[in-house]
Amino acid sequence: MDSDSSRRVARGDDRRAQRTLLRYPERRTGFDRRSRSGWRGRYEAGLRELAERPRTLLLVLATIVVFNLMDYLLTLRVLDAGGSELNPVMARLFSIGPEAAALVKLGVAGAVVLGLLALRRYRRTLELAIVALVGFSGLMLYHVLIATRIAT
Repeated sequence: MDSDSSRRVARGDDRRAQRTLLRYPERRTGFDRRSRSGWRGRYEAGLRELAERPRTLLLVLATIVVFNLMDYLLTLRVLDAGGSELNPVMARLFSIGPEAAALVKLGVAGAVVLGLLALRRYRRTLELAIVALVGFSGLMLYHVLIATRIAT
């Protein structure tokens, strides 16, 4: 049996059913030309605005950086008040020293933001920026709740 015949797909087998690997980076940006209505249309419009207006994306990314810095500073205050760090990686870094924790926390966040900025033309990257913003907003809400408990 030659190598060509072993590669052939048997008649009746669907070649599209073969397993394909996830390819990254994407070749397409992920934006569909068709317009949608409802919440999905508003979501698409928001993503398209992020793609077409770099200032809006820069504002989102700057907010992520500021929230990350605020998280670090508020965590320091909680630790000074006798609280504990819930993230085991950050707890280990804080046990080494607050400088080590700041270096890793701000360095990783900076690298992620630069990566998001470099890949901003892709839809998944913009969605990741939105998820990061929502996540850090939730974290800021958590810090506000902790601060009100400490104050009372």
